Amino acid sequence: MDRDILYRFFEGTASFEEEEEVCNWVDCSPDHLKILVDERKFFDVSLLKKKEDQQTDYRKRFSGRFMKLRSFLQYAALFLLLIGSSLSVYLLLSNTKEPSLTNHVIVPPGQRVHLLLSDGTSVWLNACSELEYPASFGKDGRIVHLKGEGYFDVTKDTQRPFFVQTEKFDVKVWGTKFNICIDRDHSFFSTALLEGSVELIDRANPDSSLFLLPMQQAEWKDSHLRVSTIDNFDKFRWKEGLICFENIRFPDLMKRFEKIYDIRIVLQNKRLENFKCSGK
Repeated sequence: MDRDILYRFFEGTASFEEEEEVCNWVDCSPDHLKILVDERKFFDVSLLKKKEDQQTDYRKRFSGRFMKLRSFLQYAALFLLLIGSSLSVYLLLSNTKEPSLTNHVIVPPGQRVHLLLSDGTSVWLNACSELEYPASFGKDGRIVHLKGEGYFDVTKDTQRPFFVQTEKFDVKVWGTKFNICIDRDHSFFSTALLEGSVELIDRANPDSSLFLLPMQQAEWKDSHLRVSTIDNFDKFRWKEGLICFENIRFPDLMKRFEKIYDIRIVLQNKRLENFKCSGK
């Protein structure tokens, strides 16, 4: 596998064809997965080294100028000492901030909502979904709480990971596109990754985590977590206002309508139980 393609894959700048090529290559052999992990570690280290080199170069270029300013700073120290007490009082008052505001969005039945968070992340919420998020993210991280279904296009930030917290799993990302769906009774959970990478963390067992590659989805059902390949994008077109279904039983379609519109549908005609439906 071409290392340049792998690095574009890690950066999130690879084309769809390149991402598919990487996924197929990893599926061919466990050795390929080991190579992918090793290259990712080297990639992360190189990013850190590059940042350190830039800081070192910055210090070298400006150290000479700081020496020239040394004598000036000695005289300025006296002035700073005089105003130091008043400045300290000002900083103390200015750092007394109000608690960070939290927004709570609830989407009505049959509707969808698009949000733009403070870091530039785009979020689409499906019908009967809820999202809690701060008005402004802090320096330590970006955390939101989701109930229902949401599609996230996360702005890349290597210093602050992005967490989507749910009742069953936490989803940790840096910059990526993915869909999350949770049933109201928490019996079903799914995450589908379209671009980038995500880490699923079991809230009941934080030491247990699972990484997904692009075009993979993980589903928690009947107390089991299963990973499979995404084979149909229609299921994510709800953010466009479309309800898509293909060759599903009529009762299953009615269950989807119940969820979307928050209603109860009673099926009295038994002949429709095995009737198959397709459409948008």
